[in-house]
Amino acid sequence: MTATEENEDWTTPQKIYKGLSLSDPGKAVEDKWLLLPASLIVKGLVKQHIDSFNCFVDHDLKNTLNANNRVTSDVDPKFSLVYTNIYVGIPE
Repeated sequence: MTATEENEDWTTPQKIYKGLSLSDPGKAVEDKWLLLPASLIVKGLVKQHIDSFNCFVDHDLKNTLNANNRVTSDVDPKFSLVYTNIYVGIPE
C-alpha cells in the first residue's frame, strides 16, 4: 500500500488525510470540509443524526426552557407559570 492509498483509507479514526485526522479540531471551514467524507465513513450519516438529536433532547431543549421558563398571562399579568424541567419520554 502506498502512502497515498494509506491516507485514503479512512476506516480508522487514526488515519490522517491531508495532514489532518478526525480527532483534530478544525480551525478553518476548509479543514472541516476535508474531514467530512472521512467522518461519514467512520461514523455514518445516520449515527450523526441520532447523536445530534440526542444532544438536542439532553441539553439544548433544557437550555431553551431555562432561558424562557416564565410564561405570564396576557389577561392577568399577576398570573404566570414557571417551568422547572422538561423531558422527552419513550414513544407509546
